[in-house]
Amino acid sequence: MLIVLAGIGLALSIVSHIAALFGRPGPLGKYTFFLHIGLFVVALPAVLASRRMTSGLPRQDFWREALRGCPPWTRYVVYGFIYYAGVNFLIFMLGSPPKGGSGPMPPVVVRGFSGHWMAFYAVSMALLYSAARVEKESLPRRCPQGHLAGPAAEFCEKCGRPVF
Repeated sequence: MLIVLAGIGLALSIVSHIAALFGRPGPLGKYTFFLHIGLFVVALPAVLASRRMTSGLPRQDFWREALRGCPPWTRYVVYGFIYYAGVNFLIFMLGSPPKGGSGPMPPVVVRGFSGHWMAFYAVSMALLYSAARVEKESLPRRCPQGHLAGPAAEFCEKCGRPVF
């Protein structure tokens, strides 16, 4: 269910972003701000699931291990959204409108936020999918070096590193 919510949030973020690029209101209109709230609904469980999958591993192995249940191309899509969020935010900050006002978010503000929405929803969806697949299919356990390990092994027989 959370994977579906993350997918819906990602789709709405993309459509809102494209609409904002053309100076138009997004599909949620004055309720666009709810995409902020939706992030917390899916991101917190995604973080908890990824921590469960990567506990005890070195930081440099985080993304490889957290996304091990996803197709290989997923990592590049996630990195693309993260990179785009940074570039988009920089462009937004250089041309941001004056502060103040009330009412619906203007398209330029939606554009600034939607880059981050897309990144967070994409990351959350990928992490939740990976965790669900790893749990469901019981993918083979490996050490950080990639060596296969037995179902009860705590340490790799070849290199001695912890098994996840």
